[in-house]
Amino acid sequence: MSAAVARLAEPRELERWDALIAQNPGGGEVWSGDAYLEAKRHGGYRPYRVLVERPGRPSLAIGALAKRVPLLGEWWHLPAGPPGEDAQAVLEAAGAVAALARSLGAFLLKIEPRSDPGAAPALRAAGYRDTVRIVPNPSTILVDVDGTEDEVFARLGKKARNSINRARRDGIEVRRVAASDENCAVLYRLLRETAEGRFVLREERYYREFWQRFERSGDGQLFFASRGDELLAGAFAMALGEKTTYKDGASIRDKSAYGASHALQWEVLRWANERGARVHDLCGAPPSDRADDREHPLHGVGQFKRSFQPRITDYVGAFELPLRPWAYGCWVRLGDRIARRWSLAVRKDPYY
Repeated sequence: MSAAVARLAEPRELERWDALIAQNPGGGEVWSGDAYLEAKRHGGYRPYRVLVERPGRPSLAIGALAKRVPLLGEWWHLPAGPPGEDAQAVLEAAGAVAALARSLGAFLLKIEPRSDPGAAPALRAAGYRDTVRIVPNPSTILVDVDGTEDEVFARLGKKARNSINRARRDGIEVRRVAASDENCAVLYRLLRETAEGRFVLREERYYREFWQRFERSGDGQLFFASRGDELLAGAFAMALGEKTTYKDGASIRDKSAYGASHALQWEVLRWANERGARVHDLCGAPPSDRADDREHPLHGVGQFKRSFQPRITDYVGAFELPLRPWAYGCWVRLGDRIARRWSLAVRKDPYY
């Protein structure tokens, strides 16, 4: 039996939550930080901040999001977690959180650890079942932003460097702008135009409140790329500790905008470097074994991101652990399907 024990964070720990997250193995994840946990209240989640105490080793800070299901209790989700030095440490932390969640009435625990795919057999052997991911980067591209700005630029792929330089010659400028209501509306319109026929968006209010919350906490930044008065591309990035993460972005579908998206991402990388980040997550790519598969829905965006850094990082995926068999069985047979349909019909939101 694991010696690790999970408990809810105390007030003194809540005050320095992001600093505790940044001390986790791997440098922490923005998905467990204060701004993200609070932003998810808009979607009906209840955030928990959990400390897993491990005798002889540093404690782990873990963000959890819970959603209540009538008659069944809560299901818990650990965004990009739990952390751990290896698969065994991840299992130990997950087991401790599972015990706490069960004691608070949860019937299901969902995890998405940043372990490599080789951890999957151990997770399945421990009773975890494969499930649909929630955090949007089961495979991603990580860019080294440590060192001087010149060093960061020199490490980028040749295509990215050429595109950034061409954008400069073509008069494309990138600005860091406030997440005002007006600017948020502009980026949302661009997202909507880009999403048409490709992916589903939440309502505008969700994005506006999300971006503005991160800006208020000093952990997010909105970017626009323009030529003259014409907006060509926009993006939002967020940060925690020594990591930054690309969150949302879109560009116009016009060949005249060539280089705008590269110039935009370069400004994001400069922002990350100025903050003292060591790693920037481009947040989403095809799995490495399908990097060149034109049929994969992320093929195009994957090729763009790989122009900055070609290596794709694959994570183990998403898993769930039943905590109360009867309630879990009801959820799998009926509850999950009803929740998805209700959210789409009533809230126009696929992410129930």
